[in-house]
Amino acid sequence: MKIMKKFLYLIYFCLVSLTVVLFMQVSFYTVVIPDNFYREKTDISGFTLGAYPNVSVINEGGAITASTGEKNVYDMTVMLYGIIPIKDVKVRQTDTPILTPSGEAFGLKMLTDGVMVTEYGGVEGVNGFRSPAKEGGIMTGDIIVSVNGVKTETAAQLSDAVQLNYDRTEVKVVRGEEKLTLQLTPEKSKGDGIYKLGIWTRDSCAGIGTLTYYDKRNMTYGGLGHSVCDADTGALLPLAHGETVPVCINNVVKGVNGRPGELCGSFMSASASGDILINTDCGVFGHTNSVPDGERLPMAFKQEIEIGSAVILTTVNGMTPECFGIVIEKVDYNSGTAVKNMVIRIDDERLLQKTGGIVQGMSGSPIIQNGKLVGAVTHVFVNDISRGYAVFAENMYKISAGLDSENISGQAA
Repeated sequence: MKIMKKFLYLIYFCLVSLTVVLFMQVSFYTVVIPDNFYREKTDISGFTLGAYPNVSVINEGGAITASTGEKNVYDMTVMLYGIIPIKDVKVRQTDTPILTPSGEAFGLKMLTDGVMVTEYGGVEGVNGFRSPAKEGGIMTGDIIVSVNGVKTETAAQLSDAVQLNYDRTEVKVVRGEEKLTLQLTPEKSKGDGIYKLGIWTRDSCAGIGTLTYYDKRNMTYGGLGHSVCDADTGALLPLAHGETVPVCINNVVKGVNGRPGELCGSFMSASASGDILINTDCGVFGHTNSVPDGERLPMAFKQEIEIGSAVILTTVNGMTPECFGIVIEKVDYNSGTAVKNMVIRIDDERLLQKTGGIVQGMSGSPIIQNGKLVGAVTHVFVNDISRGYAVFAENMYKISAGLDSENISGQAA
């Protein structure tokens, strides 16, 4: 009898433990699995998630249920081990994009849409040192778009506009989603007699990145994999005009943990090889005259990406991309950001010897797995430069797919 009781207690304990484990798994997957997926139009069967092989998305009732009012959108169910329902999701059917992965380094030249305030500076006048901008409510990261009704696209235009009505200067700024009008009183500098607002500003930037892919369908490209931000404030630079130029990589500053390295290159021409139409969280996008060589590949939807080996294309010498081995260590469907969707690790000794790991300038390097373009390198882990983040190609393509000829002028305005 005692043995039977112990056996029953053991069974009870195992059942409770299993229930707790399953409950925790269901709770975890409910949070991390997104509510929407894309799928190839010709494929309406269920599918597994590459990052979670024990999770599948299936037609629980045996037939696909169309979502009301949405064409080519279907309701499906996420299942654990094929038997435990987790949540319902929407699956949108679409044509698989066919893209040309690049890996070529390119130069970026950008003029901001307005003048960005990067920090305060004191102006010495009759009232001592002061910053009229700070006193008037201007903050670092603000974009000054006009002064006294005069549009300001450069620091020189800003200075000239201040002189027009220095007794009382009306400044219009953009702060995030807000548009503000502030009244300032400039200070006349003792040094040069010019009225100033007491700020440091930025109206342009230049740098090196990597082209991720070219889309023959609408002759657009996606590159960099993350936004171009101000070095001082970290704010996304609003784009007025931008262009790309060809670059030759002539040196690599090898990185070490705690101090990432960088690609060093020379702009090969003053003539633009393409334009930059938009600067977004997922990178820069536009048209290019420099169509990359190489095979066109299908783009992987996020659920097709697997934990395991992959390769990147990147240029670390000259102008020709090379192929290097990496490992995709983690896939995060709901990372909370548009770009930190995967964790990758460089495991190719050739690249580690050359660069030490991921370096500045490699952002945008395309990642290929199982013959598909899955994403692009975006960030390096400062304390472990062999590892970093990557963005889904799906997230980048959603942006470049919208750059058709009929709406380009509106997007670039």
